[in-house]
Amino acid sequence: MSFGSVPIVAAVAIQLLLIPSVVLSLNITNLYLHHACNNTQGKYKPGSLFEKNLNTVIKNISTFDLRKGFALDSNMKSPYFDIPPNTVFVTLQCRGDSYGPKCHSCLAEALSGLRKKCPGHKGATIWYDQCLLDISTENSIRTALPNRVHYDNYLCISNPKSVSGDKKIFEKKKDDFTDKLLSVVNKTTDSNLRGPLYAKGEMMIGKKKFYGMLQCTNELFASACYVCLEWLVLGHPFCFYEGQGARLMCRSCVARFEFYPFLRT
Repeated sequence: MSFGSVPIVAAVAIQLLLIPSVVLSLNITNLYLHHACNNTQGKYKPGSLFEKNLNTVIKNISTFDLRKGFALDSNMKSPYFDIPPNTVFVTLQCRGDSYGPKCHSCLAEALSGLRKKCPGHKGATIWYDQCLLDISTENSIRTALPNRVHYDNYLCISNPKSVSGDKKIFEKKKDDFTDKLLSVVNKTTDSNLRGPLYAKGEMMIGKKKFYGMLQCTNELFASACYVCLEWLVLGHPFCFYEGQGARLMCRSCVARFEFYPFLRT
C-alpha cells in the first residue's frame, strides 16, 4: 500500500521538542508525533455515506468507558464477512497510563488532528504521545490471519543528545533492559492468548534512572505483539544508538526510552 507520511523536516522539528527539560521531566505531554494518509483506500466527500458512518462509529466509541484503553468498532456488526462499500473501521489504542477519561481526551485530539492532516481520506493513522487512532475501510482483525502485524509507517524519533560515560556499558544495559520488558509481553506461551500487551519499567544506569515502555494494539495476540516489538526495537538498533532516548512506532506497536519519566505512575 502507498501511504503519505511526515516530511523529514517535520521529524527533525519533533526531535527538538524531545530534548528533556525541567518542565518536560515533571509533566506528561501529549505531543503530536506522526501521521500517515492511506492513498489506496480512496477519499470521501462531505455528507457522503462514508462520512456519516465514520461519525456514527466515533460517536459510539465516545460512549465507551475505555477503561482498557482500546476500542475497535465499525458501523457493521461482526463477524466482518462480505464487507460492503462505505464500511468504516476505527481503532483506538491509548497508552497504558492513559486509560478512561484520559483516553477520551486523546481520542478527541487525535480525531481533530487526523481530519486536518488527512482530510477526506478513508484510511489514515495518527500517533500522539498518549494514543494512536486509525480509520480504515479494512478490518484489522482478520479471521484467516489472527496474528497479522501491521508494520506500516515505521518511524524512529531519536533524542539528539548523546549518552555520557561508557557507551558500551550503556548499550549492554539498554539491551538487557529491553529484553526484560519484552519478557513481560511474552510471558504467555499460548499464541492464542492476548496476554499483557503493555510493559513499562526503569533501571539504574550509572547514577541515573533509565525509563522504558513497550505497547501493542490490543487486537494482537501476545505472540504477535512480541514479534512486532522485537522487530521494532531489536530490528532497528541504530535508531537511538548511543543516544539518550528514542520513540519508535509502527501501526501495531510503539516503544519509548528516556532518561526522564514520561509516564504517569
